[in-house]
Amino acid sequence: MRLSACVIFQDGDDLRGWRDSLPNENVEVIALRTAVNKDLKEPEFKEVGRIDDHIVLSWEYPNFEDFFDFSYCRNKLDEYATGDWILHMDSDERLASPMDEFLAYLEELNDSDAQAATLTIAGVHNEMDENYGYLRKRYSLAATRLYRRSACLKWHAICHETVRVTDEERTVADTDILLYHKGYSLSTEELVKKAERNGKLMVREYTREKSERNWQYLANTFSYLKQLQKR
Repeated sequence: MRLSACVIFQDGDDLRGWRDSLPNENVEVIALRTAVNKDLKEPEFKEVGRIDDHIVLSWEYPNFEDFFDFSYCRNKLDEYATGDWILHMDSDERLASPMDEFLAYLEELNDSDAQAATLTIAGVHNEMDENYGYLRKRYSLAATRLYRRSACLKWHAICHETVRVTDEERTVADTDILLYHKGYSLSTEELVKKAERNGKLMVREYTREKSERNWQYLANTFSYLKQLQKR
């Protein structure tokens, strides 16, 4: 059984910690670089190169606000995957489950009728408490990040993208696989930039589809940004 590990990255990202958290064998790495290129009028996608079990892709676009789309990136990564199972992680995430347990989960999933699997993503962020000031608070959430390549699942949404498993006959396994997210263990300045980035994407998302889901993400993003700017 072979695993395709997919990641989106920007110039300057260090992927060594991400890669080191994954198994050493039977893993295909597919990495997509994204970058603004102001000389372009339309986005440009290309394969940069491949060596052994590593494939590097590139997607450049005229500006972030009008063109960036996380689902597009993840779906393009899937097009290049050849493994039996596909795992999507962010560049600031690490596989936190013990390696023997993770490999055992994969074998169990592969022998089951499951088409996808729910993982737990956990991390730490600073949050204002009216009595104690800023506190380091833990969070965890469920996400479908692992699925069979043969299931041909698609990602949806520009930001806070998700895989939709709508067929009632498809089984989604609930696993104890754990990812650690480092994305909110940042300086206030970096968190503001991240919130502003997501806010711009969510404005475009809500303009495109005025759903309750998109409204909640939009409102939460600007509420979080307002809290950050008070620091």
